[in-house]
Amino acid sequence: MNNIDEQIRKALTEEDQKMLAEIDSEAGLFELIGMTFKGKQAWMTSYIYFVGFTVAAAGVYFVIQYLGTSDIKSSLNWALLIITCLLTIVILKIFAWQQMQKLELLREIKRLEMRIMLVLAEQKKE
Repeated sequence: MNNIDEQIRKALTEEDQKMLAEIDSEAGLFELIGMTFKGKQAWMTSYIYFVGFTVAAAGVYFVIQYLGTSDIKSSLNWALLIITCLLTIVILKIFAWQQMQKLELLREIKRLEMRIMLVLAEQKKE
């Protein structure tokens, strides 16, 4: 980093340094997924995954039925249901990724707030 960042880090208490280190660490994919299951909107993530698994199970059933049909009309009906399941899963995955991106953005905002707060605290000391 630079000299100012080092001075700020030295001026911090041990608790503040731990909090800053936690905020500064990048979140991995599995950590982001885990973060979506915490907080006020955890129910939404659980609901998304429940619906996703249900639609996937229905899709497997539809594929089995599709492979077992012999006439064109019923096979087209099963194929339409399979395509609907796939589109539903895609929409659910997009929504889940948006939830993760929202949490990552909030994390970045907290990181910036912490840095601004540290700079202001350092300026007050001088």
